[in-house]
Amino acid sequence: MNEAFRLLFDQVKSGVVWVERNGIVRYANKAAVQMTPVMLGQQMMDPVAERTVKAAGQNMLQLPFQFELTTQEAHPDSIRAVVIKAPVGNDLMVVMNNVSEERWYSQALENLIGYIEAEMEAPINLLADRLPTVISIAQKQQPTPELVELVQNAKDLSQKLGKLRDLVSIFGQSSIVREERIMLPDLLRAALAEVMPLATARNITVATEGIQGELPAIYGSTHWLSKALSEYLEQSIRSARSGGLIELSVHAVGTRVMVRASNKGLFVSNHERRSAFAPFGVGDTAKPSDARKGIGLALSQRILEEHGGSVRIEDDFDGVDFVLEIPAGAPASQDAQLSVEQAQRYARDMAQLMARSMSKRVKLDEK
Repeated sequence: MNEAFRLLFDQVKSGVVWVERNGIVRYANKAAVQMTPVMLGQQMMDPVAERTVKAAGQNMLQLPFQFELTTQEAHPDSIRAVVIKAPVGNDLMVVMNNVSEERWYSQALENLIGYIEAEMEAPINLLADRLPTVISIAQKQQPTPELVELVQNAKDLSQKLGKLRDLVSIFGQSSIVREERIMLPDLLRAALAEVMPLATARNITVATEGIQGELPAIYGSTHWLSKALSEYLEQSIRSARSGGLIELSVHAVGTRVMVRASNKGLFVSNHERRSAFAPFGVGDTAKPSDARKGIGLALSQRILEEHGGSVRIEDDFDGVDFVLEIPAGAPASQDAQLSVEQAQRYARDMAQLMARSMSKRVKLDEK
């Protein structure tokens, strides 16, 4: 077996067994040995795996071929396996993953969501409702530095708990789309006002372009889209270097509206890009290289997906862009019964979009 392949497979978490067409094991990585008993130079010891590999070696199965095994333990785990052709030569490979671990993590997450919904939602809401009154009382009584710090910590905790509640709520619902007609500039201005204290604290300038211009209406939930925009802008600010500039622009492209937060001089690696959209992958630290835990863009991405839109990160030559895209002109879902007035309004919005698109096309043709 090629030494490069051996080094590669030794690093992967999946179990990998390299076998000859007659079923003789040539190589097995550590993960595979933990999942099923194997010995070099012998047939695979699990009877199901042995029969499957022999059948594949005799061309009796169409590859790739999936099957399941169980570990040799008192309380066995389920293993999902697949037989594939080896990268070189005429040999075969069996790739295995522990399904029980995946199911355990999935169940643990479902239990956490259920616990938050059942036990934490009411206290979180109560804290958020009562906190402004508590802060007002504390400010009138000439608070000590310790009390000021405690109040600020309570405020920060309330905001983070609120995000956790929102994340659980948005992932727990089958659909959040509402048929409200929303003017994006109003929504953006409100979201900017919410995140500007963070920008000021980090000495970051946010320059806007296109917010005052004519933009088509969008449809959905004002409540949830407001949260999506705030989270999107907040993560753009947190990812920027202190003292930097973020150029925020809004453009209508066909039947979609794009919001772009351009941050010059910052590069986002593929690893950071993937973790940015994973819950608890990105948090509150200002340094991109730090290990971060938080809600990240998962909340914003989920909300936008429910509205037929998306959030993504794009690299440029000298910076990075956080791009938010959402359909405009009509609801993403029109399952609800529409009144005549609503239908006429949707038609007008779509007509305006088409007219804008045709106007741009004519100008391009003239050039």
